[in-house]
Amino acid sequence: MKKVLYIGWLGFQNIGDELLWNVFTASARQYAPGVQIVPSTPKVNWKDTSPYDAIVLGGGSLLLPGYMAVLRQAHEAGKPIWIWGTGIDWIGPMETDALRAGAKPALNHHFSAKDAELFRTVLASAAFAGIRGPLSKAALDTLDACPPNVRVIGDPGLLLSPAMPAEQPKTEKTIGINWGTTYNRLFGQNEALVEDALVRAAKTWIDAGYRIYLYIVWPSDRSACERLYKKINCPERVTFDRTLYNEQQLIERLRPLTATVNFKLHANLLSLAARVPAVMLGYRFKVFDFAASLGFEQYVISTASPQLDTELVKTVALAEEQRSRIIEQYEAARRQYTPLLLEPFQHGLFV
Repeated sequence: MKKVLYIGWLGFQNIGDELLWNVFTASARQYAPGVQIVPSTPKVNWKDTSPYDAIVLGGGSLLLPGYMAVLRQAHEAGKPIWIWGTGIDWIGPMETDALRAGAKPALNHHFSAKDAELFRTVLASAAFAGIRGPLSKAALDTLDACPPNVRVIGDPGLLLSPAMPAEQPKTEKTIGINWGTTYNRLFGQNEALVEDALVRAAKTWIDAGYRIYLYIVWPSDRSACERLYKKINCPERVTFDRTLYNEQQLIERLRPLTATVNFKLHANLLSLAARVPAVMLGYRFKVFDFAASLGFEQYVISTASPQLDTELVKTVALAEEQRSRIIEQYEAARRQYTPLLLEPFQHGLFV
């Protein structure tokens, strides 16, 4: 039996990374049932690729020198390597804005010339080189590290089957808010200001007759969400769901909502999979990359915005108004990317 190593940020109860692993294994079971897939949990020494027949760099934001060095080592040992829907992160806000505008900013503060050469070499040698979004590709192009075989294939979470439409409540509408922490590693570098903006936006929605549903996608987010709940200070109109669900369970809980505002990237995807419009808190480059892959740039707001609360209220109103169009656009993106995400399985690249 062939043995394949799947590299992802696994074993930390982060719904986003776990759902990417789940959709990968579901596809592997369908197209390569005789292959053993080993996930890179904390107990696995994923830097040692010698026990495996092939290596997959899975979804997330793993286009980083450390992971690419492991892939190079595997390729030099004669093993096929895949890059499957991962992307770049950790590019600053000014450079992000420049890339979004189609410019080519200097990225030497983020990646060295040696890093760029590593990226270029590994990507060119990959049996399959699919990345998450157009901004990741633009960054690679800017680094002169994007060989012709690299394609944008979307986030692998797009393989999640969408929920059946839920009947919208006729009386009370509910806004979902996903909040948490990234330990101030976000655009603006101040989670407290973002949290206070969320409080003001939530109170505006409550005054307008909405209910609020708070939820998490990572255990470490629970205390931040608890604090947000207390700051809003309206328990009769706000529900804080402390449970950490898997992706299918959370989709079911999001289905009745009017719209969501999400901090973590894959909370947005789960909302869209639930057929609920998502307004994205653009806390790092990866969120803008994901939004650009779907054509949802107008539904991302930087966490560095000085008018974050008013922008949230305005953008949620737009998302509610454009609900049908947003879901249709999401479904069109799924139809576009699904064949690309499944292509390496269907072509038997590691069978």
